[in-house]
Amino acid sequence: MKIPLYAILFLLITAFLASAQEPAVMALVRKNYSGNTAVNAQFDLTTYWSIREREEKRSGELQLAGGNRFRVSLGREVFVSDGEDYYQFSERNSQLVIRKLSDIDLSFHPSRMLSSFLTGRTFTEKGRSAGAVELTWRGKASEAGGFTSITAFVEEKTGIIKTLILVDQDSNVNTYAFKRTVFNRPPSRDVFRFNPPKGVEIIDMR
Repeated sequence: MKIPLYAILFLLITAFLASAQEPAVMALVRKNYSGNTAVNAQFDLTTYWSIREREEKRSGELQLAGGNRFRVSLGREVFVSDGEDYYQFSERNSQLVIRKLSDIDLSFHPSRMLSSFLTGRTFTEKGRSAGAVELTWRGKASEAGGFTSITAFVEEKTGIIKTLILVDQDSNVNTYAFKRTVFNRPPSRDVFRFNPPKGVEIIDMR
């Protein structure tokens, strides 16, 4: 018995739509990292510079709260916002730059490294192992701040990201390995204030 052409087309379209749907765990991921939830995460960042064939390692901590308040420590740099003012401190240069937060483009700022890369993109499941789901996205560099590939290893039950791998258009690879992530424990207000060490050059651009 021959199967009608319309039935074959229906089955093909149904299979395509099913494969295009995101894994269910993405709903948990987006809820966790929506930007509206208090987050405290400690991580190690490994950057592989393709042209120089060199690897750089840094450790950091990310603290987020509502109202655009954040504190990001990354190596010898600290980025802080109290919701109105923005502080960027470089220990190496012994310099603190202060700006109005409204003058800063936060689209791909370290404080948004999770919410920005996970919003507005469809991820597909690549594999599963030991309770973790491997999610991938590939696209144009203009769609993700210069990155062409995003891979996230996520705990299936909790939606917590354990590893985030970003590959840019120059084949440089940034790998974030999260050692500890805590949600819904708002930091104290002092966390979002920056008191510079003595002798630091302060450049106030407000």
